[in-house]
Amino acid sequence: MIRILIVDDAQKPDFIEAMCREIGAGRDGISVESKHLNPVNFMGNTVQKVALEALLDMVAQSAQEFWDVVIIDINLAEVNLPEAQRLHLSLSIAEKIRETNRAATVILYSGTLSDHVDKLLKGSMPAEAALKRIFRGEISAFVPRRRIEAEVSIALENPSWLLRIDRLLMRHATLVVGPEEAEFEGRSFADLAKSVRRQDHEGQRIAQLAAENGIAAFTDLNS
Repeated sequence: MIRILIVDDAQKPDFIEAMCREIGAGRDGISVESKHLNPVNFMGNTVQKVALEALLDMVAQSAQEFWDVVIIDINLAEVNLPEAQRLHLSLSIAEKIRETNRAATVILYSGTLSDHVDKLLKGSMPAEAALKRIFRGEISAFVPRRRIEAEVSIALENPSWLLRIDRLLMRHATLVVGPEEAEFEGRSFADLAKSVRRQDHEGQRIAQLAAENGIAAFTDLNS
């Protein structure tokens, strides 16, 4: 299964269904599951600071799950925030995702992409600070809305090393590490995958073991 998380301020973004259908059809009918988070639902009549915290908490909670790709609309024009804050909300969302998920590919998109990237780099925040936020969010691409399906397809074909490990662990999510593997004895593969996403100490160790054992197996096959 392919899983895609979408953050968009439309009530029902019209491209999601078609995108998932086309991606699945291009991969022999593999199921594609999507989840849409709408920031507008959190930014109603409540105090802005409280509403923003609730939104980012929900983003962090959702990001703990397995996702192949996370796509975020840069132009969250319907969100009840001053324009200067709204412009950087997509970066705040990307940064929040990275607190709990370092594996998924993150892509930002917009129908008027060039305008919004220009505003990001020439707005109230110095360009250097904005670039640092982009790097912290580990954003792999900025694309026009019309190209989002193609960019997601490219990302699915070229997953990061961490995402490859995450995928393989989640493919066997219910399995539990046996007693012979004392380091992670009793832990489910789904639990190990969460550590890989967070890249905490255990997650880094799992990635290291996957690399070492993978190379060792390759060597054995060719010896």
